Amino acid sequence: MSILEYEDRTVPLPLFFSSLGLMTGFTFAFPLLGILTLPTAIFVVVSIINGDIDFIDEEVKSVIQEEE
Repeated sequence: MSILEYEDRTVPLPLFFSSLGLMTGFTFAFPLLGILTLPTAIFVVVSIINGDIDFIDEEVKSVIQEEE
């Protein structure tokens, strides 16, 4: 339904405030998510490269080392 189809041509307040709240909330939340997730992602990648995070089980790792 278009705004022009309302009888008095006004936007209902719940519709206005919910859209205003969503715009404000997302505008505020996305920079915080970026600030928090970017260092976390970098930390995970560096930890995988350094070997701190290991996806190979200890049992499989011993089999791989025996083969070498």
